[in-house]
Amino acid sequence: MKVLMLGWEFPPFKSGGLGTYLYGFTKALSKKVEKVTFVMPSTGVRINPGFVDVVQADDYSHLDLIELKGFDFHPYIPSVSLNSSYYRESGENKPNSSKNINAYGLDFFTKVKKYTASAVLKMQSEPCDVIHCHDWMTFPAGIALKERKNKPLVVTVHSTEFDRTGNQSPNSTIYDIEKKGMMVADKVITISNYMKNQLIERYGVPANKIRVVYNGIDKSSYFVNQSSFGLNEKIVLFLGRLTIQKGPDWFLEAAYQVLQHRPNTRFVIVGDGDMLHSLINKAIAMGISDKIIFSGFQDDVKQFYSVADLFVMPSVSEPFGLTALEAMASNTPIIISKQSGVSEVVNHCFKVDFWDSMEMANKIVGLLDHDPLSNEMKKNAFIELQNFSWHSVADECIDVYKGVMN
Repeated sequence: MKVLMLGWEFPPFKSGGLGTYLYGFTKALSKKVEKVTFVMPSTGVRINPGFVDVVQADDYSHLDLIELKGFDFHPYIPSVSLNSSYYRESGENKPNSSKNINAYGLDFFTKVKKYTASAVLKMQSEPCDVIHCHDWMTFPAGIALKERKNKPLVVTVHSTEFDRTGNQSPNSTIYDIEKKGMMVADKVITISNYMKNQLIERYGVPANKIRVVYNGIDKSSYFVNQSSFGLNEKIVLFLGRLTIQKGPDWFLEAAYQVLQHRPNTRFVIVGDGDMLHSLINKAIAMGISDKIIFSGFQDDVKQFYSVADLFVMPSVSEPFGLTALEAMASNTPIIISKQSGVSEVVNHCFKVDFWDSMEMANKIVGLLDHDPLSNEMKKNAFIELQNFSWHSVADECIDVYKGVMN
């Protein structure tokens, strides 16, 4: 079986969990199929992981992206407009995108068009049995290749525009592309029942078209010896993009509550995003900036997990939450939001509503002050982690491939 896979990032060029997922998944998949060809945007640097053929879509800035060798891209990548033709024709309720268009910018949509043009040119003659796309940026290319090659299309939805915007002002153009990709695909994979329900309710995808395949993890690559910052304080960790989806503002709210009762605590925020400056200002206004460390984006996060006494994932809308598994693999106890896919399958942790900062603070203090509780949670969580592997993810996806090929 030959798999043609399209994705937007691959290590070392990654911005979050998607790149981590694609590395682990393709590494496991490559051991079970004849060939995996992975197409990503151009980075200017050759990537050769040794287990998958990485092809970089060149920057075809000189090409006419609307009509390229007789292929019309317009139906697959809507123009960047706040009045999408899909809504005018269908009469469906349109996401309010007027406040969110700048979250991507016109240049990002141009990059998606260029990626689509290049991927189609490069891959239209590449032998394959199935095409597999990950998230909306690759859906237009996947649709075009499906039609040109007459091969089945599988799409994995790791996150939707509703998740990324915290359910506030999703961009209608991206919604169009997401829905088009899921409707045209022969099968839709998603990473939790939380996400499956969203695809059914908000995108109208038939339930029998969706397969839930939970994330995996390479446990051996995360566990390191516990170290410290050299501070005589307990460390509470947040790790993720600093966007409304990930709930870093609720993390600060909980931090404020904890520090009123347990001042000998340090809160570390690892990540970057459009909320960084507002979070710094909020910490100053709350009078807790001396207890907050903003580390920025980090390529290697393992040491941060190892120094933490506790990991908190307060996501507003989290399709899965791979960072929770990474913390478990690092022998760090976790508190996760109930609004996450990982909460469906992980039991040895504390779960809270993202907005309940008081309860989040109570649970933080409870774990920091009671070592037997923390140790028991770590031990049982590490055992529970044996249920998650990239090989299981690969096996389930191969089962999907066989189904659409038949």
